Amino acid sequence: MSKPVVRGVIFDCDGVLVDTETLACRVLTEQLCDYGCDMDMAKTHDLFIGGTLAMVPPKMEQMFGITLPEDWLSECYERTFTAFRNDLTPFAHLDPVLDLLEENNIPIAIGSNGPHAKMDVSLAKVGLKERFEGRVCSAHDVENPKPHPDVFLLAAQKIGVDIKDCIVVDDSQNGVRAGVASGATTIGLVDITPANYLLDAGAHHIATDHRDLYRLLADWMSAA
Repeated sequence: MSKPVVRGVIFDCDGVLVDTETLACRVLTEQLCDYGCDMDMAKTHDLFIGGTLAMVPPKMEQMFGITLPEDWLSECYERTFTAFRNDLTPFAHLDPVLDLLEENNIPIAIGSNGPHAKMDVSLAKVGLKERFEGRVCSAHDVENPKPHPDVFLLAAQKIGVDIKDCIVVDDSQNGVRAGVASGATTIGLVDITPANYLLDAGAHHIATDHRDLYRLLADWMSAA
């Protein structure tokens, strides 16, 4: 089997570039419990990771008959940003991946379901904001969020590379589905979603961590 072409790489943000998934999941779980919803980390992950916060109010109404207050979203962002500023740390082995791509003149972009305000905080905290300047795409920029491919297609346009020549790296089932639907070679990066879930979503390849991601990309680029 021939190795994928690597002319551009599009990363999800949370759980791929910044180690936010567990923090964000904890914050949302605590907030929903404060409203009387019987939630735990596992439920929050299964219901909402890889989705958008717009999914939360109708799901809480459906599951618990609880209507969230009008200001729940602004409170969620406030709690989340505070947690990011206090507790967010970079992935230990991400920089070599980004350095490898830069050394080989491979353009990079971000395609995330998260809003720009959230990514501004998290990327700045771990020192990545300038590295992706002008190439950060949010589901808020397009018509449909993941699992639709819109945000990855926009990111490919931003870097001027045909999506079929791009690699998408995502850690959620919805993100993997979006990557596959876009036409990109899609890597499922294992963070808090198990590898078998990412494979079930259609991932073409699995990277067990950022070191494994480095090995995959280096191998593919060496064949070019």
